[in-house]
Amino acid sequence: MRTLSKALTAILLLGAASPVTAAAQKAPPAAGAAAGLTTGVTGDVRCLLTMGALASNQANQQAATLGVYFFEGRITARAPTLDLTTALKTEVERMGPADLQSEAQRCGSIMRQAAQSLQAAQASFAGPVSTPGAAPPAARPATPAPAPTPTPK
Repeated sequence: MRTLSKALTAILLLGAASPVTAAAQKAPPAAGAAAGLTTGVTGDVRCLLTMGALASNQANQQAATLGVYFFEGRITARAPTLDLTTALKTEVERMGPADLQSEAQRCGSIMRQAAQSLQAAQASFAGPVSTPGAAPPAARPATPAPAPTPTPK
């Protein structure tokens, strides 16, 4: 659980302090950053690419790697028959260096929201968590009652 909490904290910080190359920060927004490219499956493909790029930076590596898996899972859930290789190639050609900063903020926000929901769910458990379908804990053997003391006749 401690590792999960550390990972969630890293995700919450991702996007708030995503270092991106100086050229990408100074470049004007690319024409490819149209609103339609940042929603649905296409938006998730762009996030997967962005997280992959951010994972190359040691400071963001853990959270961004989790982001790769997070967005791959969203893509698979939304479009199970999507040819991911083709989708990635298409979006990487559309994305420019300036897109990386805006996508990092947008995708980081999505991840932060999911992490906060998970943390809230985790915090709602007051006691130990049981596994669904698991056998209930074994009952303690009953302590035998003391034998009655014979009474004198």
